[in-house]
Amino acid sequence: MDGSRLQVLTDGVVTLRPPGPGDAERLVEGRDDEFFRWLGPGAEKPQPVACVWVDEELVGWVDYDVEHDWLGPGEVNVGYCLFPGARGKGYASRAVELLLAHLRRDTEHTVATLTIDPGNVRSL
Repeated sequence: MDGSRLQVLTDGVVTLRPPGPGDAERLVEGRDDEFFRWLGPGAEKPQPVACVWVDEELVGWVDYDVEHDWLGPGEVNVGYCLFPGARGKGYASRAVELLLAHLRRDTEHTVATLTIDPGNVRSL
């Protein structure tokens, strides 16, 4: 990361907040077969850029990284995951839009890439 800490962001439906105490454990507890299928084992103690909240309920996370050889200068790789009950409601799209606003406003990154498996119809 570049050290630009995300501030709380909301669009009135979805809110992004930096992870707080206990959030990592809740993110691990929310993993299901879909998580493992598309994202692999995941970190033992996840530390995403932001947790995704809806109606004061933690529903997932959104993150970005710059540690891939295939990323160009100023480019980030965006990732996200929602808990099963929050999927299919547009929350992931809203969370990514809020993350993009943070990247645009608070970092020097200029390109966001999302690598999505063609079989992951929901993410497409």
